[in-house]
Amino acid sequence: MRSTIHTQKFLDLPKNETMRQAVMDISSDLFFKALFVLLRAVFPALRALRFTDSNIPMMDKIYYFTLRTQFALEKSVSDLNDEDMFGKFVGGDDTLETEIGEVWG
Repeated sequence: MRSTIHTQKFLDLPKNETMRQAVMDISSDLFFKALFVLLRAVFPALRALRFTDSNIPMMDKIYYFTLRTQFALEKSVSDLNDEDMFGKFVGGDDTLETEIGEVWG
């Protein structure tokens, strides 16, 4: 991913605050660790949701993945409560709400 910010196409893009924040995220090891922790915690739930959207009876698989979801969340609870990793995401982020409001009207 870090090679992305060094490509010529990326360097030719107009520079702005959003670009600077994207570069900071791509350059951050903590960002990718946070992504890994979140995906590890919710992946079984996403699989279960995928099976519920099927026309084929799969209650056994859905039950299995709900149990795996519970196990994954229990396993990830200490990482999800890590202040260093997710501390800045706790509480409200007024700037994010403002940006979403500007985009979606």
